[in-house]
Amino acid sequence: MVIKMHYIKPSYEELRNLAFTLYTKIRETGYLPDINVGIGRGGLFVLRSLQDFFIAGNVKIPYLVIAVERYVGVNRTASIKVKYLNSRAVKGKKVLLIDDVADQGISLKVSKEECIRKGAKEVKTATLHLKPSSQFVPDFYAMVTDAWIIYPWELYETIREIIEANVDKDPKEIYWELTSKANVLPDELDRFRRILEFERKNELLSFLDLIVRGQKSSSNKV
Repeated sequence: MVIKMHYIKPSYEELRNLAFTLYTKIRETGYLPDINVGIGRGGLFVLRSLQDFFIAGNVKIPYLVIAVERYVGVNRTASIKVKYLNSRAVKGKKVLLIDDVADQGISLKVSKEECIRKGAKEVKTATLHLKPSSQFVPDFYAMVTDAWIIYPWELYETIREIIEANVDKDPKEIYWELTSKANVLPDELDRFRRILEFERKNELLSFLDLIVRGQKSSSNKV
């Protein structure tokens, strides 16, 4: 069965507007956290935007950034660890846990459990996006989508993921997937090429050149 992927590629301004929608939903309930905890990396922009909105209203809320990392042990079983969560910062506090998207929801679920384990009085969760298939539904979210979200802070790693996910396809199809479906711009592909050159990823660089050359060859025949 072939799964057809669709994408959205929001700009920073669109995401800031979405963050304001999220802030509005939080404040309309009357909820006010004692501390905001952002899950890096994706939650950093959302955390900073919410901090901006709170500070604009002269509401100063401390914040903390944590990391969620996945490990595969020698027996190939995966485990998830939360790093940099200071128990002194969350103990007895109302915590707002922030991320960009609840995709599978695992990071949020594990992070919430860890906050509670470290003594948080209450933990609520907030994201910009919620995927319908997520196992965990945040308390607050701004938008539901089943699209592959291309966030501006992970554009180039997403370009790589799209290429690697379609590596068995014709190069012209991959170019169409990138530019027509995912709305990747030619200058963004050029910058991705420069990244591959700097990091000496020669195999992927050669494949990218094949993708671009195939498109140019097709264009010249028209």
